[in-house]
Amino acid sequence: MPVEGPVVRDGCVLVRGGTIVAVGRERDLPPCDGGPVTDLGDAILIPGLVDAHCHLEWGLMGGLVSDARFGEWLGAFVQRTAGVTPVDREHAARWAALTALRSGTTTLADSGPSGFGVAAAGDTGLRAIVHMEIFGRDTGSAARDKVVRHGEALLQARDTAGPRVRVGVSPHSPYTVGPALWSEVLADPILGAGSVATHIAESPDEVMLLDEGIGPLAEAIRVVARDPAEWPGGGPGVVSRLGAAGALTAGLIAAHCVQVDPDDVLLLADHGVRVAHCPHSNARLECGDAPVELLHLLGVPVGLGTDSPASAGAYDLRDEARWAAEAMARRGQRPVAADLLAMATIGSARVLGMDADVGSLVAGKRADLVAIRPFAGAPVEADPSLVVLDPRSRVIASWIDGEPVLGPDGPARLDVAGIVADAREARDRIM
Repeated sequence: MPVEGPVVRDGCVLVRGGTIVAVGRERDLPPCDGGPVTDLGDAILIPGLVDAHCHLEWGLMGGLVSDARFGEWLGAFVQRTAGVTPVDREHAARWAALTALRSGTTTLADSGPSGFGVAAAGDTGLRAIVHMEIFGRDTGSAARDKVVRHGEALLQARDTAGPRVRVGVSPHSPYTVGPALWSEVLADPILGAGSVATHIAESPDEVMLLDEGIGPLAEAIRVVARDPAEWPGGGPGVVSRLGAAGALTAGLIAAHCVQVDPDDVLLLADHGVRVAHCPHSNARLECGDAPVELLHLLGVPVGLGTDSPASAGAYDLRDEARWAAEAMARRGQRPVAADLLAMATIGSARVLGMDADVGSLVAGKRADLVAIRPFAGAPVEADPSLVVLDPRSRVIASWIDGEPVLGPDGPARLDVAGIVADAREARDRIM
């Protein structure tokens, strides 16, 4: 399943030097010149899944904070994570990267407070952008000093990153980062020149906070001895305030974008903002359903993100696609499996600005591939997209840059037992 192209029965992908050379029926491809041939048998070969937004450092928080309306949930989450140590977050990131790989993800965009996703993704062999989060209402020289320190930390992380891992920045959200600090981030020659990600218009509570300064989210932030950030220009709404302050920049990866109207979407499109859709988290935290069809219609790239087990599932994009289908049905739309698979592959790759390299099986792209074993009894004539997304089908192998990173015996690079043991110890401490 090339995604950008028709399904190929009895298909084959020819790979040389980590690059896809040709895709088609085996008998129609050039000879392999004596290279190794892998016969996957009864399997469906798809592009590696691309997670447009996740939080690896919160991988061990599943089930520890009860579902609630977003503002109440965030307040409980902040208090619950106050005692989580850097070592715990490091173990969580390694476990999360392992889980993502096992679920068929080959590329992901992480956001986290400590940058532990850099080593976790690199060790796993994943392709990744790790966005190091920044917070604060700082202004003037204090904002500039914070940005300089953050830039130094980012450069250190880049020095340790593997060849498939890039490091960017994430002004966390407009309620935790004020316009002055946000502007300093974008103007900085280190931070502003790389990938930038954030959370925008996630919930009604966020809109209420920015428009009126009240509500559950405002109360939750003040409980932890902080004042929420203020964006006095523009409005009403989150997107218009960010636009008025110059915070919407080309290539910005904006997670969620649930509470947006047509004018907001046009503003996002005009500024070249890209959206990571996280339907599982949106549903669990009562945020609403993002208007995905409107975003597509008005030219905003949309990909799929898993968020984290703290508010959603366990880094499984096929499961996230099923949640996206449920959200579409609630909006009165008819889910199409091929479109959902495209959102989790080439759609997310476009959001990350990586679609020239990954997201589809096309000659010239990197050889990031995932093999799916169809569930027992799957009809031969069935839509292969439906079979791929069916929870009974399973991931059996993955390659990144043509390197086998997951096979029948598990991940190729990792000490799985050690990662799991460390994660269990960290989880016990967190609980």
